[in-house]
Amino acid sequence: MEGQVKYYARVRAYKKVSGSNIYGVYSKTLSVETASGNRYTYKTGFYYDTISRAVEKRMTGKSYTENPNIKLSDLRYVKVKYYGFDNKVKNGELVVNKKIAEKTVKIFYELYQKKYQIQSLHLVDDYDADDIKSMSANNSSAFNYRVIEGSTKLSNHAYGLAIDINPMVNPCVKGESISPENGQPYAERDVTKCTGKYKKHMIHKDDTIYKIFTKYGFSWGGDWNNSKDYQHFEYNGK
Repeated sequence: MEGQVKYYARVRAYKKVSGSNIYGVYSKTLSVETASGNRYTYKTGFYYDTISRAVEKRMTGKSYTENPNIKLSDLRYVKVKYYGFDNKVKNGELVVNKKIAEKTVKIFYELYQKKYQIQSLHLVDDYDADDIKSMSANNSSAFNYRVIEGSTKLSNHAYGLAIDINPMVNPCVKGESISPENGQPYAERDVTKCTGKYKKHMIHKDDTIYKIFTKYGFSWGGDWNNSKDYQHFEYNGK
């Protein structure tokens, strides 16, 4: 069963009088909606679930619009824990394709075990699904039904098959174009030359996050030839 589970209940109040419980009458039958019955918990604080009505409401008209390519039932809401740049444990969330939901949970659990730091991990809808706003805030995210910047082709983010990590520190570089603009200091990938405050959070080939993502079948945008998308990991498997 996809979606939320609905339970029905009746309640009644009571009060104590001289040590005894005095009960009132039962209420009318109430419906209570819970998280869906499809939750998969990998470890405490690390799970994925079908898209609840609350999450659907956050996404609709922002990261998600009705389209012929992907349905909400093809997506999963992922909840994880992570270490922030302040080294404090925080709760994070993503929406990804159901094909990679389990992989995503496991990836972020491994990153958590390594105490890998991520500045922000919230749905792009918190930024009105504006990719530039989200990247500029160094917010890591996944699903967003959009085209590749500067083209008419759908991004793998539109299918929930791509995840961007610390995007301001790991910008997309195409010739002289750097996105987001405030990621310009990090276009210089040599840590001995980079002047950015958060240069220790730059992603490099064969580093911790690279090894974890590629172990689960993802490829890295930093390996591309014509442009470099250092924040970008995408899944092209089955």
